[in-house]
Amino acid sequence: MSRQHISLKDITIGTKGWTAKVIVEAKGMPRSSQRSPVKYQRMILRDSEGTKVQATIFESDIDKFSDVLTLYKTYYISNAVVKTILPQHRITKNDYQWHINSKTVVQEVTEEYSSISLPPYNFVSFSEFSKYINSDAYVGELIQNIFSEVPY
Repeated sequence: MSRQHISLKDITIGTKGWTAKVIVEAKGMPRSSQRSPVKYQRMILRDSEGTKVQATIFESDIDKFSDVLTLYKTYYISNAVVKTILPQHRITKNDYQWHINSKTVVQEVTEEYSSISLPPYNFVSFSEFSKYINSDAYVGELIQNIFSEVPY
């Protein structure tokens, strides 16, 4: 049975008692901050209307959610901390980000039919990447993660 949920565009800092139904569209590898030893993991969540929100998990909560928030699975999420995000840290077109922590309720959607479909992908060869400089195209963290693992 479907639960009541609201659109991501309606969730702001002042929204109380909300539940969103989202698909995990992208999930980066855990990494450490450049300016501190804080470990974090970013992901992009999308609702059925196509609205996206950046979500971040910190420190010990990363292990708690590692087997729960799986790429391309759909979840009901409640009680994440909603914060504004500075433009230089945005990876989605959303003024808000979520901090997922131990108080966040995450429940996998077990309905046979989910109204959220997988995201469309457009693969291009590496030699064509220059065409996407200064565009709104999402290249993804895959490339970023590949280069972060390359020893110098």
